[in-house]
Amino acid sequence: MARPRKVPSNLPKHIDYGKVPQGIYWDGTGRGRWYVRDQHPEGFGTKCKTVAGPAARLSDLHAIAEARGSEAQRGTVAYVIDQHAKSLAFSQLGATTQQHYRDYAKAIKVFPLKNGSKLGDAVVDRLSPGFIRKLIDIIALGRPGTKPGDAAIPGYPTKANHWLSYLRRVFGWAREHDHVTNNPAAGIKKVKEKRDHRMPERDVFRRVQDYARRCSERGAREKGALPVYLWAAMELAYQARLRGIEVRTLTDHHVEGEVLQTNRRKGSRDNLVRKGEQTEVAIKVLQDRRAAIWAKRGITQLNAPLSPKMRPLFVSEDGEMLTAHGWHTTWGRFMRNAVRDGVITAEERFALHGLKHRGVTDTNGNKKEASGHKTDAMLHVYDHSLPVVAESGRE
Repeated sequence: MARPRKVPSNLPKHIDYGKVPQGIYWDGTGRGRWYVRDQHPEGFGTKCKTVAGPAARLSDLHAIAEARGSEAQRGTVAYVIDQHAKSLAFSQLGATTQQHYRDYAKAIKVFPLKNGSKLGDAVVDRLSPGFIRKLIDIIALGRPGTKPGDAAIPGYPTKANHWLSYLRRVFGWAREHDHVTNNPAAGIKKVKEKRDHRMPERDVFRRVQDYARRCSERGAREKGALPVYLWAAMELAYQARLRGIEVRTLTDHHVEGEVLQTNRRKGSRDNLVRKGEQTEVAIKVLQDRRAAIWAKRGITQLNAPLSPKMRPLFVSEDGEMLTAHGWHTTWGRFMRNAVRDGVITAEERFALHGLKHRGVTDTNGNKKEASGHKTDAMLHVYDHSLPVVAESGRE
């Protein structure tokens, strides 16, 4: 049994010393103060820090102890990440970028190190460029399981580069604001990413789309139910050769009349795509779904936005345009369900962007004009068809 704490002579009379939380100490010099011991920033010994005066109540001390339990220690990776998330620089980033950074931060803090600790607990000023280089290489290449019997962790080159960019930015910001004295991620080169288009085979694409259609017919709260916009988005991405964001941001303005007007990004040319029967059905399904959601919100034809540009085809349950985060969350669940139900294998998973590859590859005629690409180099990224050529010596 542990020896009970010795009660200091000048302890405030309203404090029951036996109930003082662990890790908080009383300094009886002068009027007295409550303090804690933190690890020294230079890594040797401890450093005392005052947390409350003599008037603090026992409940105050417990609140301080609880807050410290969830608070990262100053100078650690987790600490500078938390400070950056509260900064003006972070608030000025786009909503999508902020969400990506939050996801990176959550994973980085708990990433296990070889010594059994977590990356979030490491002191930034004690990290070397060599440590960051090795960390990025491990994420890119993968590594065996940490314990006997554990499955190997696969490599993710794209994830490694995203983490590197994020850490470089956070450490650079922390250095500018005197939270750390160096940026160990500065100057570290990114790893080479393998181009992986994940274009599905035609039969896989249609099989998965049919699965999405069947799941959308289930009740909203039924197990395995999926929103109807998934299979419709797949059809539009394929037929009009669109990226995911180009599909998600379509409005009534883009689909009026007999053609679909694209809203391409990354410098590609827009074009008008003649609507086929399946495209018309997909658009009608999306508009009917939106009308039903808006009706629940009290929005009818009388008070709906007048401008077609203000009427998105893809809306969430609150009636607003579907966000990128909402889309990716639903698509991820969709793919996991398809693998679980045996519709596809894990290796056959694909993103909506893969259907642009499929659409360009399946296009007959002038593919460059149909896809909106300005150069042959851009087209070659998406066109995976194999030309039929004559034998040598034949015309």
